[in-house]
Amino acid sequence: MQPLKTIFHVHTDYSPDCNVPVETLLAEARARGVGCLTITDHDTIEGARAAVTLAGPELQIIIGEEISTREGHLIGLFLREHVEPDQSPRRTAELIHRQGGIVIVPHPFNRLFDCSLREAVYDLIDLVDAVEVSNAQNCLPWANRQALALAERFNLPMVVGVDAHHSGSLDACHQWLPRFTGPREFVNYLRDARRVAGRHPASYFFKTAWFTLLDRCGLGLPEGFGRNCPHRAPVASPLRENV
Repeated sequence: MQPLKTIFHVHTDYSPDCNVPVETLLAEARARGVGCLTITDHDTIEGARAAVTLAGPELQIIIGEEISTREGHLIGLFLREHVEPDQSPRRTAELIHRQGGIVIVPHPFNRLFDCSLREAVYDLIDLVDAVEVSNAQNCLPWANRQALALAERFNLPMVVGVDAHHSGSLDACHQWLPRFTGPREFVNYLRDARRVAGRHPASYFFKTAWFTLLDRCGLGLPEGFGRNCPHRAPVASPLRENV
């Protein structure tokens, strides 16, 4: 059976720091031969739910959420319900598992973000199902190397994440997985997945730098960012922190 080109860690305009409508994201996924998208908007699952409605049977959508804990971000996948932000990482992971979801630690050691768990990851390592060992927004290699060492030390499945906040390089990072039917099978298949790690092109970072400059100069982000975001205050964001 043909494996699925699977993209992990994708945002839509339901996140305050992204301007990609769900419809645009799905069109790009189809154009790039993607078979599965994990949509992980900041502190909401509404973008992922909208994608499920629009995707059709040929494109599998995993409902996820990048949750702002008190120490940094955690990602929950295969969620049925929204997980409230601003709780401890351990409590957040427990709430993900309680609804049958899986816990993935994104960009755990990225020093350019203010949203990485860093040393706090060890306080919930027994609840972690997988580690993002490569993030396409990491400008420098050390954070990815530390994440890889973490996964190897605790024998955890690995995933590579695109962390896309605007269009144009959706599959900079991806993995090829056998077709799966649920969260446990997904995690098991991650161990033998063919991972394609990569980084966004220079044009992506130029866009990010320009948008960040506008925001920091008090001009705000261009129209379209967070268009469908259900919460007003921006979360700690790579758009604000990675340049």
